[in-house]
Amino acid sequence: MYTITQRERVFTLAGLLVALFLGALDQTIVATAMPKILQDLNGLSLYTWVVTGYLLASTAMIPIYGKLSDLVGRKAIVLVGIGIFLIGSVLSGQARSMTELVAFRAIQGLGSAGIFSTAFTVVADIFPPAERGKYQGLFGAVWGISSVVGPWLGGLLTDNLSWRWVFYVNLPIGLIAIVFIVTQMPALKPKLEKAVRIDWWGSLTLLLGIVPILLALSLGGNEYAWGSWEILGLFGIGAAGVALFILVESRAAEPILPFDLFRNRTYVLGNASAMLIAGVAFFGAIIFLPIFMVMVVGVSASQAGLTITPLTLGVVASSVISGQIVSRVKKYKVLMLIGIAIVFVGYLLMHALTTSVTQGGMTWRMILLGLGIGPALPIFTLAVQNSVDPREMGAATSSSQFFRQIGSTLGIAVFGTLLTTTLATQLPKYLPPAMQQTGASTMKLSAGELQSGNIGAVGSGIKKAMDETYATIERALTTGDPAAIKSLANDERLPAEMKGMLAGGGIAAQVKAGLDEQYAAIEAALKTGKPAALKAIVEDQRLPAPLRERLGQIPPASLASPRGVDQILAGVRQGLDAQQPAIVAQATQAALSRIRTALDEQATKLTADVTMALKKAFTDAITKLFFWGLFVIGAGFLLTLFLPELALRDKAGATVGEASPAGA
Repeated sequence: MYTITQRERVFTLAGLLVALFLGALDQTIVATAMPKILQDLNGLSLYTWVVTGYLLASTAMIPIYGKLSDLVGRKAIVLVGIGIFLIGSVLSGQARSMTELVAFRAIQGLGSAGIFSTAFTVVADIFPPAERGKYQGLFGAVWGISSVVGPWLGGLLTDNLSWRWVFYVNLPIGLIAIVFIVTQMPALKPKLEKAVRIDWWGSLTLLLGIVPILLALSLGGNEYAWGSWEILGLFGIGAAGVALFILVESRAAEPILPFDLFRNRTYVLGNASAMLIAGVAFFGAIIFLPIFMVMVVGVSASQAGLTITPLTLGVVASSVISGQIVSRVKKYKVLMLIGIAIVFVGYLLMHALTTSVTQGGMTWRMILLGLGIGPALPIFTLAVQNSVDPREMGAATSSSQFFRQIGSTLGIAVFGTLLTTTLATQLPKYLPPAMQQTGASTMKLSAGELQSGNIGAVGSGIKKAMDETYATIERALTTGDPAAIKSLANDERLPAEMKGMLAGGGIAAQVKAGLDEQYAAIEAALKTGKPAALKAIVEDQRLPAPLRERLGQIPPASLASPRGVDQILAGVRQGLDAQQPAIVAQATQAALSRIRTALDEQATKLTADVTMALKKAFTDAITKLFFWGLFVIGAGFLLTLFLPELALRDKAGATVGEASPAGA
């Protein structure tokens, strides 16, 4: 029998923290590089799959890895997980198309599941529950640190090297973790009384049940409507897969997810509450805070990720401190309840947000939220681990992570749909009157589009619409295009003055009518035979200068002869007809110049009005999201209230007794 030394504990913990940082960093660093990736690989249609593929593979495999670690040992599984993750990272860095990148990201997800499912279990193996809280608090801190370092490092690598380096950077980090684990971590092999029997059918049916459900949650409300046959079909396949999984597992000798765990009250209530607090409430609402910071507070899109640093710091601080407190007082339930109560207060404060909130006002609110959420990360895991048989530690811990992942996916899906639905409902109320009908229907934004934080697209869209309107007006005025004229006549956004230019033949007809009016005035003046009448015509500045000059040179005697007057009028008519095209062109260009200026001014005003409308509508949407989140947090509080508080064991997991030397 081999006893783990303190040195091995320390270096094993260090290796696991580095491995966990590796997986957590990858979830935050890639988002910063996505604009460059889309530009290079030209795959906007597959944008969401870069994240979805990773999460699908990771979430679905977590419980499978957890059970395998119970059967073959922790060290082997965590090394396999790191190895697969690094292979996926290299392949992702080499991707030549978005399809390849999605596939390679899924490989990364397969590897990350091995890391996440094993890391928390190993801590349970080498540290007793009475001491474990302070170490699991460090694991919670790793997640917080990665969310700060990831966006910064991703931007640095993308701007100075290439987006491919956001994947290659995983290699040195992963190799450090491998060195620590290979050289210092005990094998932690279980003592098996019979030959290992891996439940392959259980694994297969679990994937058949979970993957379609995760796909439906990820695609519903974005790619497809919730009531579409695609989403309903995925849910149906998932339900059938889950039913088949239950049937298979009820007969399996070594089930992937032992059903006797569900007879454990602490396991059930702890995981249910953690799923609501650390899954649904945390990710479902807080993931949209960077969008709020861009759309309402006004920070730049490139800085949006860093604006939630206060929340992250609150999570890190409270996660570490709560772990230390639990290790000292040997009690965990009160800390859980206090943390959830703080989250409830934080949500209440977020529910009261207005468009005038400042970045400073958001900072202290996010710190409060982080302080409340932090204890949920390590303590719920500790409570679950402390309540199960050490021989099922891997399955229990990994399933706990699995339920949280399901909770986060569910929260993002439901809250994302709530957000976009509320935004679509509220936006027309705040849009300018001219856009309340047509504008709202052309500004349907998905959660994915909102997460880009590109508010400049609003102004660009309005400018593009104005440019299209100008092109139609130009076509109508210069070519007399009947379709263009009809389109403009029916456009309620155009003022009557612009429409008047198109009525009755447009500018050409108006110019001709004006010239005919001038000709009639000249004719009337000349036929009077009075020099004073001719002088008045010559001084009329509305007439072209050459024509006024010619009229001024007419001898008074010519006015006495009707024939002479007719000859003069024939020349005037001919001159006016000859000048008509130039006058029409000049009038058209002057009108188009005025229209261009008016449309630009209108675009600027509309952009400001629509941006403010978006701010108000998004504030309504985010506050409604936090309102419904209060019920989720309340449910988590009630579940935790009924959670049994078991005495923390002072011995580590059973596998410690069967640990073999680090080199085994």
